[in-house]
Amino acid sequence: MASERKLFHNMRLFDGISDLLQDDKIIITSGDRIEKIESIDAIERYQDCERIELGGKTMLPGFIDAHLHITVPFIMEATPKGFLQMNGQLAMNFANCVKYGVTTVRDMGAFPKKIMKWRKKIESGKALGPRIMSVLSFITSFGGVPEMVPTLNPVESFIAGGQFAERLKTPEEIKAVANRLVDEGANWLKTQYSEQSFLFHGAIPYLSDACFDALVETGKKRNVKVAMHHTERAGFLKGIQVGVNTLEHCATEELEEGEIDRFVTQNMAIIPTIKTVGDSFEVEKILEWLKTDGAGDLLSEPLRQSIAGVEVLLTKPYPPPDYKTKFYHDIEYFRRGYPTVLRNVEKIKKAGGTIGVGTDCCGTGLSFFGSYWKELRYLTQAGFTNAEALKAATAVNANIIGMADDVGTIEPGKYADFAIIDGNPINNIETTKHIAMVVKGGEIVA
Repeated sequence: MASERKLFHNMRLFDGISDLLQDDKIIITSGDRIEKIESIDAIERYQDCERIELGGKTMLPGFIDAHLHITVPFIMEATPKGFLQMNGQLAMNFANCVKYGVTTVRDMGAFPKKIMKWRKKIESGKALGPRIMSVLSFITSFGGVPEMVPTLNPVESFIAGGQFAERLKTPEEIKAVANRLVDEGANWLKTQYSEQSFLFHGAIPYLSDACFDALVETGKKRNVKVAMHHTERAGFLKGIQVGVNTLEHCATEELEEGEIDRFVTQNMAIIPTIKTVGDSFEVEKILEWLKTDGAGDLLSEPLRQSIAGVEVLLTKPYPPPDYKTKFYHDIEYFRRGYPTVLRNVEKIKKAGGTIGVGTDCCGTGLSFFGSYWKELRYLTQAGFTNAEALKAATAVNANIIGMADDVGTIEPGKYADFAIIDGNPINNIETTKHIAMVVKGGEIVA
């Protein structure tokens, strides 16, 4: 925790409240919080502060990633080298969030003991990483999403840090596991509704309505909100029906006006992760990045496996012959769904719906750290102004995940979490990829 007062000056300020950049402000921090926001005319009154001159760069609230999987070590094949590098890659994962300006995350599926261990290390200052909210384990059905995640045996579970996916059948099991996860530190609960696989496996199972009702009921009793993964219109409708709080990803089928109105009326939110479909058009670019710059974010074995996973997507013919027993993403499904996802997000926005920002980082074979800016670009393609996209990444996300009292805007009393970028994001949203400095809790951390 920072112990001295700091004064940040010579910057353009986007505070997460106004749509405009302000160039006549100074920010005074004390410890890990924002103490004051003053006019530049008051700067000489703060002689006791350490001054941090930002050279005219843009200060924003630290970005919030409302959907990622931070304890996935980019290792899909169990190898001796992968086992030895697993914890090192996790350390990189947490540090990489901050490196790219993300100071708060809502993890949407993790190995429980791993993420709780790292959350405590970060909170105590022993490790670098973002502020973390988590669902811990994904609550799902046998054979349902996430299809590629097995139920681990006791030895595997011990090594991995628990079950990434709890596969259950009855409402009683749902209640028991949901209560246990909350007792272990879960801030949210997460489930899924998908009728069709996007891994070439056809129809897949999902939980019963009685199970969903048990999960939502448990969440209400424990004062914990519930999120639902979906990629189809049926999942959008199911989420509305059972009354979850957020829908994760976005339907690749056209949503109707009345359905969206129900979503808005129920005060739900959606984290569309447009990148999950948009990345399907950038396979070659992502492979090139992995080969040229991936070593900055990935250890050697996670990098090797990530490259191999992306190269598979470029094989001809695709998918390979063993597609029924392996897990290959249906790239054409995502490409077909991309324009519909953009239209659906635009419809939800026009209807007054709440839309946040998440990257699904570590959740697909194409989503790596450092691509947060792409999700903002996709939102602008779905009808957002640049300022609206920035607010979705900060103030709106903070409200969605339940942390608006502490993060999301630059105001006195909130955490001194800032992303300093080289450029003007109101004019060009892609300047958000140029991270010049990151401040978390009043300390310069990247």
